[in-house]
Amino acid sequence: MQEIEFLPLEYREKHARRQSRPWQIFAAMAIVGLMAAAASVQYELRHELRSELAVVSPVHEAAVDQSHRLADAQSRLKLARGRAELYTYLRHPWPRTQLLAALVERLPNAITLQQIQVVRETAAARPTSDRRSAAERKADAERLKSLGPADRDLAEIAGKLNPMTTVVVLSGVTTDAIALHHYMGELDATDVFDKAELDCFNAVEAGQGGVALQFRAVLNVLPGYGQPGGPDFQPKVKKAVAEKLAATGKKP
Repeated sequence: MQEIEFLPLEYREKHARRQSRPWQIFAAMAIVGLMAAAASVQYELRHELRSELAVVSPVHEAAVDQSHRLADAQSRLKLARGRAELYTYLRHPWPRTQLLAALVERLPNAITLQQIQVVRETAAARPTSDRRSAAERKADAERLKSLGPADRDLAEIAGKLNPMTTVVVLSGVTTDAIALHHYMGELDATDVFDKAELDCFNAVEAGQGGVALQFRAVLNVLPGYGQPGGPDFQPKVKKAVAEKLAATGKKP
């Protein structure tokens, strides 16, 4: 049987609100409790993070300080290396004493040197024009500006001197042509000279009616430190020297 409500609608709404109020209070208390628990957890986490930060901060500061010192050391090392490379390059070609030592150590008694000249020659008979475009020249100029003072000087000097070669010109007399050719072969096999060739020789009168040979030889000097093909390419140089020595029947 259907129930009939005789109470006014307003009374029924008030009654429904009174019935739902405990649940609203319970829900609000639950929310407040969850928020308090979350705040407590956050506080604990924050406290732990602060403790860890207190431990990590000195380590971080030490690492940053070491990084700065490392960067400074690397910068100073780069400048020092640039100055060292420039100083080394300025000492090329090979010291004259080393060239003379290589000539005298192998000089046989049958040969008398009368004159030794060390000259520098250009690689080409005529000067080469700059075929770079304007953009390439500008890029090279910007690159030079970005270099340190020593590196910039080295790049400019090397650009002018690398195309040039050093040559030793020997003049002398000998009474033994075989000894002269053997002497040229020994010089050609050293790690100082790249090529030793007789330029010319003529027969001249010697004492007591004898005959001697007056000769002129040209020796190309290997590139020095810092130059392409120089001691920086030591394995390549050693291989070439070993091949030359093997051709003369000597051990390196």
